[in-house]
Amino acid sequence: MLDTIPRFPDLADLEIEHKPAIDALCADLRPQTSELTFTNLYIWRHAYAAKITQLDDVVCIVSLRPDPEDSFLLPPLGEHASAEHVRECLRWMAEQGHDARLARIDRVQMERLGITDHGFDIAEDRDNSDYVYRVADLIALEGGGYADKRHHLERFAKRFDFEYREITPELVPGCQWLQELWCDEKHCDLHSSLRAEARAINEVLEKLDELDVTGGAILVNDRVQAFSLGEPLNDDTVVIHIEKASPDLHGAFQVINQQFLAHAWSGWQYVNREQDLGIRGLRQAKESYQPHHMVEKYVVRGR
Repeated sequence: MLDTIPRFPDLADLEIEHKPAIDALCADLRPQTSELTFTNLYIWRHAYAAKITQLDDVVCIVSLRPDPEDSFLLPPLGEHASAEHVRECLRWMAEQGHDARLARIDRVQMERLGITDHGFDIAEDRDNSDYVYRVADLIALEGGGYADKRHHLERFAKRFDFEYREITPELVPGCQWLQELWCDEKHCDLHSSLRAEARAINEVLEKLDELDVTGGAILVNDRVQAFSLGEPLNDDTVVIHIEKASPDLHGAFQVINQQFLAHAWSGWQYVNREQDLGIRGLRQAKESYQPHHMVEKYVVRGR
C-alpha cells in the first residue's frame, strides 16, 4: 500500500490513491483527533496544501502553505513512527523556509511518538481542540440544559412537514444547491476560509462512495434544507465532517444535528464535532451542546 507514496525528501500531492494506506494506518491508531481520517485530509488538501512522503516505513503528511508561517506537520503515521521522524521532518521544513512545527496532535499521539517536554516545546492549541459529545445526549436532548434545543426542534416540526433521508447520489445536487445558497448568504467569495470550506464540501459530495462517507439530509417540500456528513473515527466515536442548513429556516441546524445522529449513528457512544477555530459564535454554539469532553490538541516545536 505504501508503493504509491514517494520516499523522503520527495513529496507528492495527497490524492485519492493514498486512501487505502492512510485508512489502514489511521485504523491502527484508534485516533481521537478529527484530522486523522483520510476524508478530512483529502477534502481539505487544497486548503492544507497537503503533501505526502514516506520516511523509512513511516508516512508523513505536511501542510506546505503559500504563507510559510501557516505550514505544519501532522502526526506521522506508522508502527515505527517516533520523535526522530518528527525531528527530521521539522528540520527539513525549516531548511525550506517553513514554520517548523508539529500541529493537531493530542497527548495520546505524543506518547505514541515519544514526544515530551524534555526535548520539545509544547503549547496548547485551544482553537483546534475537538468537542466530543455523547450520542445519546444529542439525540434525547433531555434536561434543562437542552431546553432551548428542544424548543427549536418543536418549533421547526410545527412549522414544516419535514422528512429525513439518507444522502444518495440523487440528493447530491440538492445538497450542492443548498451549499450555494448558504454561500450567497454568507458571501463566501469574500472570505478565503469559506471558499475553502465550499470546495471541501463539493469534494466530499462528489466522492461520497469513494470516500465511504455517510450523509443525511432534511427535506422540506422535497427540497434539501439541511445536510450532514460523517464517518467512524474509531470503534466508539463518529466524526462529523460537514453540517449545513438553510439560513432561511430557523431551527434547521438543530434538526439535522439531532436527526442525523438518531438515524445514522444511534448505536455509537460518542460524536466528535471537530473544533471551533477560535470563532466566538462557533465556540458558543458548540459549548451550548454540553460536550462530554474535549480532545485537547497541541503545537510542538523542536529545541
